[in-house]
Amino acid sequence: MLVIWAARIAFVGILAFALRKGEEPERMVAAILIATILLDLANHALFGSPAFFAIDPGHLVIDSWALAALLWVALRANRAWPLWACSGQVIVILAHLAKMIDLSLVRYGYFAMSQLPIAIQSAALLLGTTAHLQRTDRIGRYHAWRLT
Repeated sequence: MLVIWAARIAFVGILAFALRKGEEPERMVAAILIATILLDLANHALFGSPAFFAIDPGHLVIDSWALAALLWVALRANRAWPLWACSGQVIVILAHLAKMIDLSLVRYGYFAMSQLPIAIQSAALLLGTTAHLQRTDRIGRYHAWRLT
């Protein structure tokens, strides 16, 4: 239980760090991750918690939206780290697809594929925000978005 709470506290700290110190791409990714949590809470409040072995359409919709939003940021930001955050979300979507194909994957694979990518996304956000601050100190302000 301590590990779960430590991970949650670290996640909230990373989000606060990105919102406070990051520029628009960092803030947008943090906002997307916060929105997925809030949408998940609303999904469970409205529809309850389905059995773990059942496919939850609410989670699929929320995670698909998060993938589209993270992909938009990853393709337009003048940074490489959003691609890592987006790749974590791709793993989550693949978990939903694997669950649709074969429910015997539910036991360990689905949990790992749907719950652990937040660690990848958190690490990418933390390292990306830190790299942004170091780059800003080194070269000054720069464009947050690609100019194409």
